[in-house]
Amino acid sequence: MRPLYFIFWIGLGFSFRLFFRRIKEVRPSKKRFGRTIFVSNHPSAFLDPLVISRLRKPVVYFMTRSDVFNRFTRPIFWLAHMLPIYRQQDGGNSQEKNKMVFKKATQALARNRNLLIFGEGITDDIFERRLKPIKKGAIRIGFTALEDLNWKVQIQVQGIGINYTDPGLLRSDVLIAAAQPIVLNDYKDAYLENPGKVITELNRELENRMQAQITHVRSDEHVRLHEHIMMLNRKGMNASCYDPKLSLQARWDYSRQLADKMNGANEDLNNALCTFERDHLNPYLKQLHKNGLSEEELYSFAKDQNWKLGTLLKLFIQLPFFLIGLVHFSLPHLFVKRFVESTFKRKVFWSSSKMGMLLVLLPIWNLLLFLVASSFISLPSYVWILLFVALNPVALGYYLFIKNTTLLVKSLRYNAQSLKLIVEHRNAVLAQLEKLQF
Repeated sequence: MRPLYFIFWIGLGFSFRLFFRRIKEVRPSKKRFGRTIFVSNHPSAFLDPLVISRLRKPVVYFMTRSDVFNRFTRPIFWLAHMLPIYRQQDGGNSQEKNKMVFKKATQALARNRNLLIFGEGITDDIFERRLKPIKKGAIRIGFTALEDLNWKVQIQVQGIGINYTDPGLLRSDVLIAAAQPIVLNDYKDAYLENPGKVITELNRELENRMQAQITHVRSDEHVRLHEHIMMLNRKGMNASCYDPKLSLQARWDYSRQLADKMNGANEDLNNALCTFERDHLNPYLKQLHKNGLSEEELYSFAKDQNWKLGTLLKLFIQLPFFLIGLVHFSLPHLFVKRFVESTFKRKVFWSSSKMGMLLVLLPIWNLLLFLVASSFISLPSYVWILLFVALNPVALGYYLFIKNTTLLVKSLRYNAQSLKLIVEHRNAVLAQLEKLQF
């Protein structure tokens, strides 16, 4: 690993354990090195390469959009294993420029290294559970490398699916699934006879395999409905509304099965779904909005009469973490939040940008605090190190105290009778949903 890649690999291990509540990998790779071109979906901009490089075993070289490279960032990106890839929409002679990139990719593969490409090429501003069309670059790079290396090594292309419950929400979940790899050497004869046809066919096969690793909702009309069904029945990959007794993989399986059922719906089922959304779901959502409630909040307020008492006990435990966090986290977090949200207009960049900046600023800030404290308090070096490491659970307690306090204060606005009417409406919607066998 190059220096910056290694530093981020170490630091992100702590960050991701705090950011994500659950992390799951399906069909994990066993080797750290190899000649594999990983092709992933791209639901969350900067966060995606960090997740794949840290939460999976293989060391990768990133194929990154060329417009972020300049004379200042180029040496930094080199240290982080990044290679530029030129896209047609960026202008210029992209094909000619990419020839040099392909050579660098071949050199990496020849040294038994892996590549990571985000096959969709772009990230949507709004997080959606679907796969956009996959570009042919990964297959082309693989065959180009095989030709340059005289077909003497084995190169494979493997689809990766990143499944977030919500990439912009702290304490959400992520599941990464890997498809069966495609060994390009198996198609040597067909490729030499008709390269264009083989590249097109394999790219289509790669896309199909990638779709199976994520929740892929085809219809625009079903994207919102799919999310709301998971929210109501608490079985799927909704970030806030889920049954904690279900494993993350079980929720992922349900999410994909629900999407497959909606994708294959006949005319009668489509009409029934439209009727359910129009006559039952939308009025319920409007009632929630009118009362200033979310589904998560309603469920929390109504599920247990002792909920407030339990939350107060949690706050009592979390209060010391919050008070410590005011010193160690509040100022850097406030600065990063304001800077990122004012600098990046697209919200899809916010969570990963904040994480990256805090990964750098928080250690520096706290090292300065510890340096000042050490001039007044004499402690052994190992104690200071232990205190520094202990800041990770403190950060989690700081966040949970703020979240639970906000929820408790909001709950004081509602009485049992007003909540009862909304819950009855919710139960009626769930009854209609059960008739659809979802």
